[in-house]
Amino acid sequence: MSEDGQTDLTELWQQRWPGCPPVGYKLRDPYRDVWVRFHSLPESKRYPEDEDEYTVVLERYNTVPR
Repeated sequence: MSEDGQTDLTELWQQRWPGCPPVGYKLRDPYRDVWVRFHSLPESKRYPEDEDEYTVVLERYNTVPR
């Protein structure tokens, strides 16, 4: 990313989330009304351990609209 692109993103972040550093999890408290977390694996497991779990992660990723 170019320096101008990074500057643009930083400015956009500051407009959208004033007073919050550009760290996703730090949005949780000041913006609780819009905070959402998507779990990629059952039972809030963080990392896939086999091919079946990688398939679940990919299917869930492709389900969330972007």
